[in-house]
Amino acid sequence: MPWSRVNRQPWGTFHTFVLVMWGAMLEALFLLYFLVLLATLVFKGRIVTGPWLFLLRAFFPNWKFFHATGNVPHLYARWALPNTAPVDALQWSQWIPIFPRRPRRLLHVFHNADTNLALVQQNLVEHLAADLNHMAPDADARALVSYQLVSRLVCQSLQAQHPECTHGQFEVRMVLDGTTGLLQEDTMMRSPVLPCR
Repeated sequence: MPWSRVNRQPWGTFHTFVLVMWGAMLEALFLLYFLVLLATLVFKGRIVTGPWLFLLRAFFPNWKFFHATGNVPHLYARWALPNTAPVDALQWSQWIPIFPRRPRRLLHVFHNADTNLALVQQNLVEHLAADLNHMAPDADARALVSYQLVSRLVCQSLQAQHPECTHGQFEVRMVLDGTTGLLQEDTMMRSPVLPCR
């Protein structure tokens, strides 16, 4: 046998061994992921919080859409024009929805990146509403990671729609929609004035 063929056999065996071990490890992690999801659905406990846990929320979907329908958090914002003089009060716009419902098209069956982005943004608003519900009455919402992400998202959205925007403010409203339209709307939180530059 030539020398090159002799050296390839141990490498092929080792390569096969690594691939088999890698596949087994992926299967074990995949199974562990679904076991953790099942455990979180079955066993209800206290809510674990922390800024580093916020990064793990992407791996655990929000299962609240299986619960009874009710109030849904919506994000509204308003923006202000730049002051003409330092003592002038800010001239505010009307409150506008940040994430209005997107129009549907046949192409979206195959490629729907805009709506997927809107779902992620709405999920962030729902996380903020959940964090606000579980927050102590005397706590400051500005310390929440979800609040900071939503405030950045609002400023980015306002600047994209209105480039002359210098300040912004947002509200989280709990909205109950019915078949005939809006049934109930309550303001859950109003942010302080945010600099959007």
